[in-house]
Amino acid sequence: MHLIQFREIMRDAEIAYAIHPIVRKYLLTVKDTTKALIACGVPRAANVAQITSAWI
Repeated sequence: MHLIQFREIMRDAEIAYAIHPIVRKYLLTVKDTTKALIACGVPRAANVAQITSAWI
């Protein structure tokens, strides 16, 4: 169980790292980022958006 959760967290962090430059360039909010990620079909989009916004 813990290994599955660890992999999910690492995947979320990798996605957040990849989209960080775009979020920063366009000054997207967590809400806007979440909407965009949901539209793209990213699992756990809200978590990824929160991680990304924490870096800004």
